[in-house]
Amino acid sequence: MLAQKMGASGLHTVMAAGLAGGIGLSGGACGALGAAIWIIGMNNLKEGVENAGLNPPAAIETIERFIKCTKGEFVCSKITGRQFENVSEHASYLKAGGCSKIIEALAAK
Repeated sequence: MLAQKMGASGLHTVMAAGLAGGIGLSGGACGALGAAIWIIGMNNLKEGVENAGLNPPAAIETIERFIKCTKGEFVCSKITGRQFENVSEHASYLKAGGCSKIIEALAAK
């Protein structure tokens, strides 16, 4: 969902979904944030930015929006208040609107 909102290609959308889902299922971090930063990096490459450094401005701005949205929490299980048992459960949660505010904040420009 996030990758589509950020204008990623079909292939990158699938790749970002796998990355985000895997991170989210572990409960250790927010998969959407990881996917957003990865997409920003891919967009930098597409735009010809060969070396964005360790602190690319778009990634820093995205992280700042995320921090405001989650009140500084980065752990998926703490943000959602639950642990996901499988991919279907995670996907159902997102389809039902779970994390929609975070996704909107990450996709904003």
